[in-house]
Amino acid sequence: QTNKNKMQEVLCSRPELAEKDIYLVRHAQGQHNVSARFDYDPILTKQGLNQVRGQKSLAQSLGVDLVLVSPLRRTLQTATGLFPQHGNMVSFEPLREGVSESCNLRLPIEAIAPRFPEVDFSLIESGPDKHLYRFLPSGKTVDPEKYQALTDVDCRIEESDEEMDKRAEEVIALIASRPEKKIALVSHAMFLRALVLAFRKGMPPQSLKGADPWFENCEIRELKHVRPEVN
Repeated sequence: QTNKNKMQEVLCSRPELAEKDIYLVRHAQGQHNVSARFDYDPILTKQGLNQVRGQKSLAQSLGVDLVLVSPLRRTLQTATGLFPQHGNMVSFEPLREGVSESCNLRLPIEAIAPRFPEVDFSLIESGPDKHLYRFLPSGKTVDPEKYQALTDVDCRIEESDEEMDKRAEEVIALIASRPEKKIALVSHAMFLRALVLAFRKGMPPQSLKGADPWFENCEIRELKHVRPEVN
């Protein structure tokens, strides 16, 4: 039997989410987590695939009726492995990792979608990654067939904390607008940190003491709803 109480809790003071059961998942170990190279849109390692298998029973015991997932390959592999043949899995661009390294750029959806037929990509814009400009010299483009040439390319314009905070609010707005009550979000370490802080909006600083917003690979946490004035 799965021991759900081993999951850490994430405090949430957002009233628009009070009727939702929400679970946060970081992707399993990716190639970029263990390599000195930051390959473009890396996939999971063998250890990462093992992590997915190890968390699968816990994930399936949650009974989620919607899985929202970042459009990067490592999150898509994690989501489809944890929730196989789910039937309601939707990719959402704002769940992607903060754009500061070449490993956080994604392939065009046209290249990704055929590999993950169980995922609904209708909310993702077609074409190249819109964040390519952050890595390329001004006015330059890259052949979509040669994205791997961007491995280890320095980021000229890193995504700011404010931009990630805005994306976190977009995720919260989408969750609040959806009819589903039990929702899993499959994302990345830096963005999950921004999302956790957004969930705590309005809570006094003393209530956050000891709270760790950093997720381990393939870790699953659950939201605990509290009043904004909790102390």
